[in-house]
Amino acid sequence: MTKTETKIKLLLGFHTHIPSQIASKNSENGNAKNYFDFIKNILELLHNSSNIKAAFHISGTSISLLDKKLDGFSNNIRTLLDRNQIELLGGGIYEPVFSFIPKEDRQTQLMLMGRLLNHTFGYTPNGAWITELSWDPSFAIDFSKSRIHFTCLPKEYFIQSGINENDLSGYFVTEEEGRKVAVFPILFELNKLMQNLTPESAVENITKTIKETNSSSPSASIFYKSNSPTKEDINWINKFFILINESGVFETVLFSDYFHNYKPKGRIYLPAAQYHSSNNGTYWKHSILNNYEINLLHKKMLRVSKKINSAKEGKSRFKVIKEMITQAHDLLLKGQCNDAYLCSDWSGIQIPQQRHNAYKNLIKAENLIDSASKQGSKWIQAYEIDYDCDGHDEIIVETETQNIYISPGFGGTVLEHDYRPKNTNITNVLSRKKEWHYTAENGKTVFDYYQKLNLIDHFLDKGISLEQCISNNLPHLTKEVIKPYGIEKIKAKEEICKITLNSLFALENHNDKPSVQLEKQISVRSGDSSVFYEYKLTNKSSKPAQFIFGIEFNFNITPSLENDCFVYTDGDKNKKFNLPSPASAETIKDLKQISIFNKSEGLDLSLSFDKQCTLFRYPVETVQKLTNTEEKIYQGTTFLATWEINIEPEAVWDISIKQDINASSEEL
Repeated sequence: MTKTETKIKLLLGFHTHIPSQIASKNSENGNAKNYFDFIKNILELLHNSSNIKAAFHISGTSISLLDKKLDGFSNNIRTLLDRNQIELLGGGIYEPVFSFIPKEDRQTQLMLMGRLLNHTFGYTPNGAWITELSWDPSFAIDFSKSRIHFTCLPKEYFIQSGINENDLSGYFVTEEEGRKVAVFPILFELNKLMQNLTPESAVENITKTIKETNSSSPSASIFYKSNSPTKEDINWINKFFILINESGVFETVLFSDYFHNYKPKGRIYLPAAQYHSSNNGTYWKHSILNNYEINLLHKKMLRVSKKINSAKEGKSRFKVIKEMITQAHDLLLKGQCNDAYLCSDWSGIQIPQQRHNAYKNLIKAENLIDSASKQGSKWIQAYEIDYDCDGHDEIIVETETQNIYISPGFGGTVLEHDYRPKNTNITNVLSRKKEWHYTAENGKTVFDYYQKLNLIDHFLDKGISLEQCISNNLPHLTKEVIKPYGIEKIKAKEEICKITLNSLFALENHNDKPSVQLEKQISVRSGDSSVFYEYKLTNKSSKPAQFIFGIEFNFNITPSLENDCFVYTDGDKNKKFNLPSPASAETIKDLKQISIFNKSEGLDLSLSFDKQCTLFRYPVETVQKLTNTEEKIYQGTTFLATWEINIEPEAVWDISIKQDINASSEEL
């Protein structure tokens, strides 16, 4: 046949993954139903279009959910497999971004996905889907070891590598350390075609583009990957299938059949990057630089992975410990799901449920692995390591009830505080950034100019108001909001750990520009979920110093305000505030104790002060932009405790604070 007479081989692919915050809700409502309907309708279309062949990648968590919720799902898949009408792509079982996770865990993710496909459908995958299309050259080694023959990537990778766009057909081979894998360039994203073209125009566009290539056996890889499938998508795809059949120009082919029947176009080396509609080739790990919360979650995952993989290397003689390690590893893999590590309008780090799910799995895994390795019911350990990889050491205190990660280089703040009995990071608060807008009640857009962590110290001018707090316009007396603290001592015994930090503050915006020495001590005990904070402020000037001192706490103990959650005082849950919701704002004077309670999560957290304070409490909220509306998302609550201070030269002012966390007996 001549070039014009040769049929264009279309390699169709469909990727779908149901995010955990959608899957966790009632599957009969909202977006979850849209996903189920989409999969059901696509399978029906294929049953009725026997000439159409397609590859499917459905994430492992989605397969398990669909198998439970969608009648006939597995039988329909098996029927299409028997007809050689579809193929299934492997990948990471819990949909991780491979470049984010340790190499030791990649193989396990791939292996478990292969097992799931084999167990559920009796199928062994030849190809794999790369989550978020984020490529790294080392993947060639991982795929080769896992007997994965091919994968698919956006055409931009190939163009960036020097391939002319007119030469993009078929597949290429890449290798790393002699381990090779085939890579198909995705020439068209069905989503973009659907947004901009009718099915008729899309078919014309594909035909014209492919006929202009330099290939004697023209082909095109087309993938559909939607965050929110709709009925309109199905109608469009149905018409598209009909036009492909009627045109006489196309022949749909499975990727695996094409791989086995055709030779590669050549060898290629692809850059480490991420190409999709939201960026122009930014490497995935750059999101860690721009989003501190992603970095903290990522480093938590790496720490737990290191603990588990170290335990796996030891050959325990006890079966029960081996089982605990296996369970811990599975929880770790679940905690690697990309849902919580994304930055997008529809999902990711800005969705509290995603973060809570990830931390819950990781803390559960850590609890299991520590139980397997520790002896005795009470223990405490302290470490100095560069936990967040910023070049400065953090202090990690771990007990059987809590983990506390302290950053001396970042103002002695608490980066993470895990309450282990409930597998919850209580400081899981998202700062307000330009990527996800926050709108105050007066309509003014507000961003945080420092991270919303725990135990942030403030030297403030007099007359601070709730409105200033909400609008994030605090009148600081210092140049730096958060500055490095020195470590005076770390004293760790068998049952107690005390950390003392200090810094000298120059109150340059104060009339007399005094210097104030700050010392704070953090004390933790084994067998106890309380933390004690002791502050001493010393006036190092020759004149009296007058200012407001504030300590900021940021908490989030609930993934959703739909839970029965409220704020109360005096240790009495009947003494709710007039505005008890954690999303409300108010100024409370002469306060010595405040608590926040979440019934459905079984968490009760309180702060007690030995001196009365004026406390400002207000929510941290972002705005999710939906199709036609905007929805506020509760990210946490700020408790800013303040004291008016007037101290003479060399005089000392001090405050003691006790933070309690308890597992409530009133859990639903």
